[in-house]
Amino acid sequence: MAVILGHIDKRLRQNLPKLEGILFPLGRSTSYRLAIVLFLVIVAFFVRRLIGPPEFGAPFLTFFPAAAISAVFGGFWAGMLATALGSVMATFFFLPPYSMFSFEFRYETVFSNIVYILDEIVVCSAIAALHRFYRVSKDQNAELKTLIQTIPDLIWLKNPEGVYLEFNPAMERFYGLRRDVVVGRKTRDLFPGAMAESIHQQDQAALYADGPCTTEGWVTHASDGGRVLLETTTTPMRTVDGALIGVLGIARDITESRLLEDQLRAHAVELERERTFLGAIFEHTGDGILAVDGAGNITLANQSARRLLGMTEGDERRLVEFWPEWQAIADDTADGAATRRDLDAAGHVLALSVTLTGEPRDTRYVIVARDVSEEHRLADERRELDRQMFQMENMATLGELAMGVAHEIGNPLAGMKAVAQSLQYEDDLPADAREALRRLEAEIDRLGDFLRGFHGFAAPQRAHPVPCRLHDIVQDILFWIRKEAVSHDVALGLSIDEHLSVRADPNQIKQVLLNLVVNAIHAMPLGGTLRIAATHDSDLGVRIEVTDTGGGIAAEVLPKIFDPFFTTRETGSGLGLAVVKKIVSEHGGRIEVQSQPGHGSCFTLHWPAA
Repeated sequence: MAVILGHIDKRLRQNLPKLEGILFPLGRSTSYRLAIVLFLVIVAFFVRRLIGPPEFGAPFLTFFPAAAISAVFGGFWAGMLATALGSVMATFFFLPPYSMFSFEFRYETVFSNIVYILDEIVVCSAIAALHRFYRVSKDQNAELKTLIQTIPDLIWLKNPEGVYLEFNPAMERFYGLRRDVVVGRKTRDLFPGAMAESIHQQDQAALYADGPCTTEGWVTHASDGGRVLLETTTTPMRTVDGALIGVLGIARDITESRLLEDQLRAHAVELERERTFLGAIFEHTGDGILAVDGAGNITLANQSARRLLGMTEGDERRLVEFWPEWQAIADDTADGAATRRDLDAAGHVLALSVTLTGEPRDTRYVIVARDVSEEHRLADERRELDRQMFQMENMATLGELAMGVAHEIGNPLAGMKAVAQSLQYEDDLPADAREALRRLEAEIDRLGDFLRGFHGFAAPQRAHPVPCRLHDIVQDILFWIRKEAVSHDVALGLSIDEHLSVRADPNQIKQVLLNLVVNAIHAMPLGGTLRIAATHDSDLGVRIEVTDTGGGIAAEVLPKIFDPFFTTRETGSGLGLAVVKKIVSEHGGRIEVQSQPGHGSCFTLHWPAA
């Protein structure tokens, strides 16, 4: 029985398309459709004459033509109009056996016609719905067929036995096979063994998966022999109850898209590599880089910037909290131009380059900050070296002058020394006068040494340090300046251990202390206190302090006081402190000064101990 039903189904599938013009003649001419109605009425008349009782003749001849008109002309109202006209005719004109010579109103046919009219409503409605479904299905089939014929993808359809039912033009162009040759044949009849086996396995995979199955493979194009990459999707086609009716296949050339994907993937890898490289540069560059929004919030900062700001990860403070001057810097930054300025921050000198970016409503700043503290220090050292070179040139000139001065002064000094020596041998000379002459002779010697040292400042002379008792040296100095201190109303204070010794050239250390003491007295024209103190220094041996209570030294003058020829006194030569620093340095010591305007000054010597 199953075999018989399958054979009948197959025959109906083959012959129904041939009966479409008769069953659904809507697309035909009016005369063609009227002929079909007339043919159906004649068939109904003869059927009625052969079978059925006479009393049902009129309703039957009314019902059947009305249904035929509704079916042929495809409308509910056409069938209902034919039913109404037929009922009137049956009521007034038809008498058994179908004579048209009586016009009597027959009650016995009214009820029958009402029943048939209700039946006709149902039948015409069903026919109209069937026609609507047919028109929609036909339109959809036409649209689907147009889509299949025009789509660039390769589309085919097979029945469960693997026989091709559809083969669109894209398949024809790709494989070089005509549709009429392919339809009705199997894969193994059309393609070489390896390709046919691959297609068969793909169909079986779709059936086994019971769903869409997608694969990729390189296939040779029949037109030019080129190799293309096809993405093929095969899907089993089933009815509502799950019966398999075929396999649908769709293939697409993805060669270019895959090439683009590979290129995009390669570009993505390259971009990621460059991003990582640039990120490493950004994060580890020596310059600090920051991004700041219009509200002053730090949106991005590299490692160097965080170090310069002293901020940590997750720190949400605004930039103005690190740099109070930021708002003024932002206001001075012009659109499109970088603003450059130096900023003192947390003990560092930062060179800033600030650039304004973004739209007016989304203002952003890019800041590049570089710590130039070391550069400034080197620049200061270079300026100091230049200054020292200039001083050396001046000292060279001064040395030439000193030689002439020493020669001109040396002879009178020699005469003065001879007189002082001869007076010391007088028998009736008082002891205090003899002591004064001895000290006069020593100072004449020191003045001669000073003249030689004055020349040696430009052409340095080697010092000859020996152990010296510091207390004796200071007592000699106080002897010579005591009168001047009294005249300036300056009180002298001394705090030095008598046994404290230093290693120094006696004349040169005496010259250093004398210069400092004289300068201190001159700094107190209205009187004050001069104190000289010396203690052991753990670093260099001996710490010597010369302190006054004068007017102090201005902050802007303090860095220049050791420069040759720099002086704030009208009668000063500007060489005293320059000579002091020179002598201290030659002995391996150092000199420091602390001063506060209005509170005096303190010069500190760190001198090697004996």
